[in-house]
Amino acid sequence: MKDLTDGNIYKSFLFFAIPLILAGFLSQAYSIIDTIIAGKILSADGLSAIGSTSAFIQFFSSIFWGYGVGFSIYIARLFGAKEYERLKTAICVNYTLLAAAIIVFGLLAVCFKDPLFSLLKVDPSIYDAAAEYFSIYMLGSVFLLMMSNGLYIMNAFGSGSYPLFMSIVSTALHIGGNLFAVKVLNLGVGGIALSTVFSAIVVDILYIVEINRCFHKMGVGKYRIKFDLKSLNSSPKYSFPAMLQQMLMYFASVVISPMVNGISSAASAAYIINLKVYDVTATIYQNSAKTLSNYTAQSLGAKKYQNIKRGLKVGVIQGLAFTLPSLALTVIFAREFCAFFLPSGFTGEALEMAIIFARYCMPFVLLNFINNLFHSFYRGVAAMKLLVSATLIGSASRIIATYFAVKSFGMNGVYIGWAISWLVECIYTLIMYFSGIWIPAEMKEYYAHSSSAHDTSAVRESAV
Repeated sequence: MKDLTDGNIYKSFLFFAIPLILAGFLSQAYSIIDTIIAGKILSADGLSAIGSTSAFIQFFSSIFWGYGVGFSIYIARLFGAKEYERLKTAICVNYTLLAAAIIVFGLLAVCFKDPLFSLLKVDPSIYDAAAEYFSIYMLGSVFLLMMSNGLYIMNAFGSGSYPLFMSIVSTALHIGGNLFAVKVLNLGVGGIALSTVFSAIVVDILYIVEINRCFHKMGVGKYRIKFDLKSLNSSPKYSFPAMLQQMLMYFASVVISPMVNGISSAASAAYIINLKVYDVTATIYQNSAKTLSNYTAQSLGAKKYQNIKRGLKVGVIQGLAFTLPSLALTVIFAREFCAFFLPSGFTGEALEMAIIFARYCMPFVLLNFINNLFHSFYRGVAAMKLLVSATLIGSASRIIATYFAVKSFGMNGVYIGWAISWLVECIYTLIMYFSGIWIPAEMKEYYAHSSSAHDTSAVRESAV
């Protein structure tokens, strides 16, 4: 555990961000390894089977990712304020209810997969494989999503090293499990889903043990919580808007997925490669930005208002330093990165489609770097209306732009729509920041008091 507001800000950001970025890479390795094994061992059809439902799986997951991310900001504020009894109660009550909700919605998704697959326009040639992967993944989603939320809680405690350790453990289990399930047991895409769930169960257990150890360090290890819904009174203003924001972001992908699947099966395969190529760079700036949201929330909890704008400045500098090298490598070695997900010597249409995205669309990701940084900042200052409105504008512009662009440009239209949405949201986000409407009420009082004190001091000096 660590109070990020103490000590040198550059050092605090750097040493908190590096483990998060490395942990993010390893967490991304989950889906990337699935994609590589499906593409290289099970062929392009295996890749399409996973990719055809990936948009819905991400949308479903985003509901609970968003809840957890928003809730962790509330926990970071309690941690900064040293309100440990409220912190423990909130965590236990919220995550019990969250786990129950995931199980219910996961079961419903499996029960109604046929109409869902029809909506997503899943190709009949890969229907059975897609249904097998989807069913196993959704039934085990409670373990996968609670693993992510364990990471968010440790971030709120100022810990980046333990999530990194967990990512190493989960990745090792995942690689070994995937290879064993696919190459030894010949379980196909179902084996990939099973190994994913198994590794998540192991990591969940380790997160529970570590969080309980943190409670003991806070002095509330033996504090007996009461499962009282009143403990939920404060957290929804953080968790529900963040949940809505994530839903809006991934809803656009769900709407666009049938457009992609409707182009061709090669487009479906290219699209999942696009997502993985994008994720490699995105995970860098997304995890770097988590430092900013947790630092901002802890600063507000500790009433260190002078830290807020300075933290944003450091977040920009750090994020660019981490992101630019990865982005440059992706653009320069576009063909090599995309070919990595397909069988050796593959020269089909899916590869060429993917290369166009990596080479020409990825540079626009710098716009999304700005969007994501302000997403984290707005979470930290609890400016949830701005967070939701920015994402709504970005998602709506992506759907509209893609709908019209696909008609004229096919798969390239999907990329055009993505880039346009990043630009539109970026313009809106910057306008909202410079307007100052994000400033919390307590900070406005602080600024007013600071300005008054400065004016009084100036009058005294002139009198002397």
